[in-house]
Amino acid sequence: MAHRAFVAFAGGGAKGVVHVGALKALEARDVALKGVAGTSAGAIVAALVASGFRADDLIDGAIGRTILERLSAIDPKVSRATDLFGKAGWLRVRVFRWLLRQRLPFPMLAGAFWAIPLLLALLIVWLAPGHTLWWAIGAWAATGAALWLSYRQVMGGLADVRRFRDALAELLRRQLFPHEPDRVVRMGDFGRDGRPELKIVSANLSLRALHLFSADRTPDTPVADAVAASICLPVIFRPWTIDGELHVDGGIVSNLPAWPFDEERELDPEALTIAVEIEDRTPGRTLGRYSWLPAAVRTALFGSGELNLRVAGPAEQLALPTSFDLLDFDKSGIQAAAEVRQVAEAAGVRLDKRLFRLPEIYRNACQVAQALAVDGLGLPAGGRPGGPRVRVAVGRLERGYMHSLRLSHSVGFEDDPDESMLVPLEGSVAGAAWGERESRVETYPLAPERDLPGDANRLRRKARWADVKWVMCIPILDEASSEPRLLVQLDGNIALPQSAETASALEAVEEAVKDFFDLVLHELKELEDDHGP
Repeated sequence: MAHRAFVAFAGGGAKGVVHVGALKALEARDVALKGVAGTSAGAIVAALVASGFRADDLIDGAIGRTILERLSAIDPKVSRATDLFGKAGWLRVRVFRWLLRQRLPFPMLAGAFWAIPLLLALLIVWLAPGHTLWWAIGAWAATGAALWLSYRQVMGGLADVRRFRDALAELLRRQLFPHEPDRVVRMGDFGRDGRPELKIVSANLSLRALHLFSADRTPDTPVADAVAASICLPVIFRPWTIDGELHVDGGIVSNLPAWPFDEERELDPEALTIAVEIEDRTPGRTLGRYSWLPAAVRTALFGSGELNLRVAGPAEQLALPTSFDLLDFDKSGIQAAAEVRQVAEAAGVRLDKRLFRLPEIYRNACQVAQALAVDGLGLPAGGRPGGPRVRVAVGRLERGYMHSLRLSHSVGFEDDPDESMLVPLEGSVAGAAWGERESRVETYPLAPERDLPGDANRLRRKARWADVKWVMCIPILDEASSEPRLLVQLDGNIALPQSAETASALEAVEEAVKDFFDLVLHELKELEDDHGP
């Protein structure tokens, strides 16, 4: 079965090389991209992918060729990644990177840099009084002016993205509209004519708000301008102006933008959501009153993964490691290609495990449980329309949820409206079985306290299968902790006779289902525990 996916690419400067590896893994599995979103470095990749570039067009893992060759054909001064900053700009960025890596207490150094000339001037005045006083005051003032100019340079941005923006605009035009030399590629050109949706995030300083560029919200905005706005990391790049409004790097408001596709995912709930995150492996250090700022920046960029992945439907936060650092733009094409190969392998393993192998195991296990119930209760196999039916679903705690179970990987639901229902632990048979760590079998009508009571469950009661006559909920416990790992829910539309034979059959079905899920639980744990729920 072909997989459809909405993919979000996180920001991370030079670390964004991981996105090419993730893209390569997705291409190898024939995943059709319905939409792509990105922030900062992720915005560059998203724009290129939406325009039809493939992973090997961006960085060829076999020979080390990169998209920079295409950019260089447009602007000969752009032949390396560092050329995107300009020669003077890259020199300033290199100095800034060196200072960052020294982990120096900048406020104390700046104060000392200004105070030392003053102390030296006072010493000169004391040793050689007279005209040296004015020299000393002038030296101190010049030092202060130098510090002020350095501050303005840093706050105004060490480099400009204009050269990159212009080259990117022409690259996108040649890719999408090669026979229209005056055409500008705009956000409204995506989500149509077979192209995936494209959404880009920046931080709009003029409005003090997150800014989402998309075909619906900003159809006339040039894509190159949206990307330029999204990549302007404060200090590194000068802010970018669009329609008189100042924009900087979107990572300070939403670094992993899976959320812009909320409506599209509701309309296509079976499509995958894949959020490609950059795993931050910066060594920890003891933080103090004057050393917290670098950690705050990294937290803003890399610390919101769980929030950004609060989505409905099948989703995966694909956190991938890289040896590149945030400002390692001077890595060679060969080094980038080697990184892409390693990331593609890691991404492929995780995709196979979490998004493909795991659902297959769950679904097969539900089919076995259904067969065990049909056989154990003596029901005719096949389930003809209007005849006896047994349905099976797995209930699991979703990421960050504590009071409900999501039914998933179901079999036998056909067109029933309660497929993938979110079941509250309070007021449900599933919740009672989960809390008591014991299997429960209930027949309809249920006791009021187990029948999804209250106004909050009104829509759930309406969506519930109208023909259900009984339900069995079996918690599968973790061997080590005796805590529920998941829950198997079976229900059917044939009233069960109240007899010793039926009770014995249900008990046999329960034991068989438990035994089978215990057999696969170890493999399920291995798959889920790697960045699992």
